[in-house]
Amino acid sequence: MAIRKVISRSITDGTIATADIASGAVTQAKTTGLSAGEGFYQGENGSTSETSKKGDIFRVNEATLNTSVTIASGDNASCAGPLTVSTSGTVNLTVNGNLTIV
Repeated sequence: MAIRKVISRSITDGTIATADIASGAVTQAKTTGLSAGEGFYQGENGSTSETSKKGDIFRVNEATLNTSVTIASGDNASCAGPLTVSTSGTVNLTVNGNLTIV
């Protein structure tokens, strides 16, 4: 049974299993801001969109942006390049918003 609420300030080793974290993590992320490591990865385990294991060291992104994205003030964003912005896409950088293309 998944843990729904942690009341204690300390957690005993082995109390929370990986299944407890994985179950509902994506749903919770939308409401609580929890990041479960979503993305697309490649490596020792092939290609996967699940939370990566250590051997899946490559985070993969598309080479073309087809939508509008705003990087908020105080936020940092990054992607692997080169990056093409299509005619239907825009990148809006607010004051103190940062985008790094590596």
